Amino acid sequence: MLMLEAAMALLVAIYYFWPSGEAVMTRYAAWQQAGGIWMASLATGLAGGVISEFSLVYFQDRGRWSLAHLENLGFKFALFVVNGAVVYEFYALQAFWFGQGNSWSVLVPKVLVDQFGFSIIWSLPYMSLLTRWHALGYSGKQLRAELNWDFVTERMLPVLVTNWMFWIPGVCIIYSMPLTLQTSLFIFATAIWGILLPAVSRQGKTSSETIEQAPVAVHPSALGNPAE
Repeated sequence: MLMLEAAMALLVAIYYFWPSGEAVMTRYAAWQQAGGIWMASLATGLAGGVISEFSLVYFQDRGRWSLAHLENLGFKFALFVVNGAVVYEFYALQAFWFGQGNSWSVLVPKVLVDQFGFSIIWSLPYMSLLTRWHALGYSGKQLRAELNWDFVTERMLPVLVTNWMFWIPGVCIIYSMPLTLQTSLFIFATAIWGILLPAVSRQGKTSSETIEQAPVAVHPSALGNPAE
């Protein structure tokens, strides 16, 4: 995670200290901003849903596609399309509330609201509930039966802590950029998170457990599938 966040920090350094890099990134941001919320939503779906599933297939399953992989890809794509739209509007709202810039007076409140407000109120329940519903074969009845304190402590809490480990430094980097580039960095991080978290969540499984290929990712805005 540190290496991946270092890559994001490098992009920030390029923007602020290399004029040619700033020009390229600014042109890219203008192109993406022209697409508005629809472009951000679609790009997030591709990053968190499609890229992560391709990674699972080609790096873990030796390129063997199955109907289950295609179904997972479709579900995750839809999951992250919605989340991408929500995050796009949330970043704009943060800029309205706290302004723009990379001073501490701007970064600190944005990070606090993002990670200790938005992530808990939206990202954690959205990702945890829907990915578990998907893992249970879209059974609302089985999901409702699992909604107790154990669900919070064994599924949601570990995901939240892992999310903080990855996204607190991640959003510090994201919010240090202009608003037009924040969504681009978020999409980049979502692609990383969508690949990383499923691999992490599969560790510690025993042979008697069913391997569930649920998503995922998240961020302040994208939380993943809890470890079994």
